[in-house]
Amino acid sequence: MAKIYVINAFSISMVFPLPQEGRTIKVRPITLEEAQSLLREGEYYSAVGHAGTAEIMSALLGVQIVPNRVSISMGPGDRALIFQLGIRLQEGQVLSKEEVESLYQQGLASFAIVEVVE
Repeated sequence: MAKIYVINAFSISMVFPLPQEGRTIKVRPITLEEAQSLLREGEYYSAVGHAGTAEIMSALLGVQIVPNRVSISMGPGDRALIFQLGIRLQEGQVLSKEEVESLYQQGLASFAIVEVVE
């Protein structure tokens, strides 16, 4: 059964190990409303590693996103909702909920969906 993950960053290692023939992924930006609708489809799994990000995602999405610093492995049909910062943080920098919210309000953070299609 396909899974929906909620994440705050995406790495190609999330679809490894690749089968010998590889995998295809689709990535597209989505609106807040589309993100909210996606999470209403059913069960989702949080892999959001930072508490401040989980808090602001919870507030924006209207659902509980728990901080959960785990690795995920996506397979065919799986999707991941990403809340992605549009800036590079300083090494070791951790943002507060207020700082993440400010970045979102400034358009420096956004939602996207990643889908493993094969």
